[in-house]
Amino acid sequence: MTASEKVWDKNRLKEANEGDCRVVINGKRHYKVPLGTGYAPSVTTVLSETASEASKKKLLAWGKKNPGKKEEAAERGTFIHSKMEHYLADGEKNPEIPDEYKDFWDGMPSVLDQFGEVLWAENPLKDEYKFTIGGDGIARVWAADEGRAWVGAPDIVAYAKGKLTLADLKTSVKPYSRYFPKDAEKGSQEWRDLFTGNIKFKKTLKQLAAYDLGLQQTLDIKVDQAAILVSTPERCQVFKISRRFLDMLHDDWKKIVQEYYNQLEEQGPTDYDAY
Repeated sequence: MTASEKVWDKNRLKEANEGDCRVVINGKRHYKVPLGTGYAPSVTTVLSETASEASKKKLLAWGKKNPGKKEEAAERGTFIHSKMEHYLADGEKNPEIPDEYKDFWDGMPSVLDQFGEVLWAENPLKDEYKFTIGGDGIARVWAADEGRAWVGAPDIVAYAKGKLTLADLKTSVKPYSRYFPKDAEKGSQEWRDLFTGNIKFKKTLKQLAAYDLGLQQTLDIKVDQAAILVSTPERCQVFKISRRFLDMLHDDWKKIVQEYYNQLEEQGPTDYDAY
């Protein structure tokens, strides 16, 4: 089966889009999809559940050491994403930005202005793609590999200098890094910042691979390239990802999905009626 083959059933679409399509099952985000599975985990759910135990412990320890910071970051990300959507979809070029978010927004307009025709900005802008919107107004794309399904909500699909681009927007207190900090002194603040930035960069690559397969299987769209846009107080970063590299990421993503479903099998069947 090729990546662009439809693995979903149009006859199931009406049922999948009725009511709330985004639900929480066992504390994790899932979506209703027109697949035989009924519900499928979100990309972020798959990533969080398959993270190493060491990573989970570090995240938990960081949350205890920095109470409220996780929620603060989530609110900031939601705000910047919302302004991005209105900027691209509605032409809201001079949004009102609270002081606490200004440093995160200042570099975004010049980056967003590089996009021409926009197909998707948090939601599909083209009528032919609006079948992805559920009854709760939330849009998503879905995909499956050998029956193992996942769902994602892309940030941006648009043309940039003639190339159809899948872009993911992040907000971060510190910049991301494409490379591991091998030249920095290990343990130094510079090393820690670059190390964390590289981990975030690699995690976003996995998300892009998942969304790319979703766009292909749901919308029959194959982008020319991808990009990671990172909004930080220091600067706005743009990382370009080639089509060739995106294809190379697919197998890694599918292995992660397989690991997720293997974990589910070990835990036993989920009682969906309990949620």
